[in-house]
Amino acid sequence: MKQSWVLFLFLAIFASPLHGASDQPRRGGTLTLAVRRDLVIMNPLVGTRSTEQAIRDLMYDALLGIDLKGNVQPKLAERWEISRDGKVYTFYLRRGVKFHDGREMTAEDVKFSMDYTMNPKNGAYGNSKLALIEKVEAVDRATLRVTMKKPSPSFLFSLTDIRSFPVVQKGAVPEGVDKPSRFPPGTGPFKFVEWQPGQRIVFERYDDYWGQKAFIDRLILRPIDDDTVRITALRAGDIDMIERTPHEWVKQILDGKLKGIAFTGSPYAGFRRLRFNVPEPPFNNKKLRQAVAHAIDKTEILRAAYFGFGEAVDQDYPKGHAWYIDGVPSPAYDLAKARLLLKEAGYKGETLDIMVARGERDEVEAAMLQAQLKKIGMNIKLEVLESGSYTSRIRSGRFTFYFGGGSFDADPSSTYQYLVCEPDLKKRGLNSTGYCDKEMDLLLNKAETEMDAGKRREIIKQILAKKADEAPEFPIGFVPRFFTFRESVKGFTTDTDGQFRWSAGGLNYTWIDK
Repeated sequence: MKQSWVLFLFLAIFASPLHGASDQPRRGGTLTLAVRRDLVIMNPLVGTRSTEQAIRDLMYDALLGIDLKGNVQPKLAERWEISRDGKVYTFYLRRGVKFHDGREMTAEDVKFSMDYTMNPKNGAYGNSKLALIEKVEAVDRATLRVTMKKPSPSFLFSLTDIRSFPVVQKGAVPEGVDKPSRFPPGTGPFKFVEWQPGQRIVFERYDDYWGQKAFIDRLILRPIDDDTVRITALRAGDIDMIERTPHEWVKQILDGKLKGIAFTGSPYAGFRRLRFNVPEPPFNNKKLRQAVAHAIDKTEILRAAYFGFGEAVDQDYPKGHAWYIDGVPSPAYDLAKARLLLKEAGYKGETLDIMVARGERDEVEAAMLQAQLKKIGMNIKLEVLESGSYTSRIRSGRFTFYFGGGSFDADPSSTYQYLVCEPDLKKRGLNSTGYCDKEMDLLLNKAETEMDAGKRREIIKQILAKKADEAPEFPIGFVPRFFTFRESVKGFTTDTDGQFRWSAGGLNYTWIDK
């Protein structure tokens, strides 16, 4: 789970005030939420990202939680102990937690979920998150012991995220089968009822949920990928709430042009960055990458693409965050230096393609970048692709450069995994730039195992300094994502990553005033 430390400040600035402090929650009713993407598969341990993650968070729980300050908190595990050498974790599970079929959760269920994730044949999304685990043991019904190959300061943080693994019943998902016909029972506040692909996903309140029980009786998610159709359905009353509201519509709400519609948002849900194809010409030339970095006006790009919303940054964490490191050099906007580096790189005016996905905001970002780089004599052409081709080209390394997304994790070792060398440049994963530096890998490995907080911070500073110099990618800024809803919807808040449910809010806290 991403940190939510600025949520209250953000809500005070950006949330429109349709909720009175004296409003008392009411139980009952159906809430219909329009989502941008549909589900793909019903295996909660595979493909847990983006929309899939947000939807599964409704049904499943992670082992641990995290508070607004980024501190690890109890969840399915009430408490834990760590051995003196930092390699053995003992978790004492919450008793009386029930799956949606009424069966009580035990340590055997948690062990199964972790073992399944650790088996590479299953293709579980969280496999890399659990890579340092040597073995998992169910000591008794309520006690789990995890032995690590080596100490890891990020391990507990990884257990706060459902992407590492959600807890499912032992044997609920057959080994090697990633497309079950139904979601297995979870322990979350909503239980699955049905999925009609392209039409709707239906949930009901789980009355035996161990935590904050939902106020609404029924939750319907409707996949609507067209932004205009989503907002039109909301205004017409066909939908109660929508996610990822276009920024131009939020601007209209702020300007008083859309009545009876409220919004709330996630300030750091969308991280925007420019990514280069480092192993391939022309951006295998570091000076050319640096020239581009010095020619970028980040604020101008954010203003043009996101209607003034967004915060320009020079690191993967925003200023004020615990893992923002002061004193790290970053390429500053300097056209004279950009022209000098461009000359030293040997650029002769050839046309370079920037790849963008059709219909996305990165078309606007790329057009602005095109104009900015023209000032230093670079000729840029926009190569607009359909979403499928765009994604395929990134994964196979067939691009020159592109605008990418992302977000930050609670722990920096997870956030900076995209800098780790990958063996096959034609099958790229997190490291879509193809950047590979053995010294960087050593620094990343040190950060993963250094238990002293001060020493670890210095290592992260070295990582950031090297990244700024090598420039395999260039950070642009954080862009908020917004939920909008009719005035009858009360009590909804989200975290900094735009989730449907988080440690102290979400759809299980939401109620309908009708």
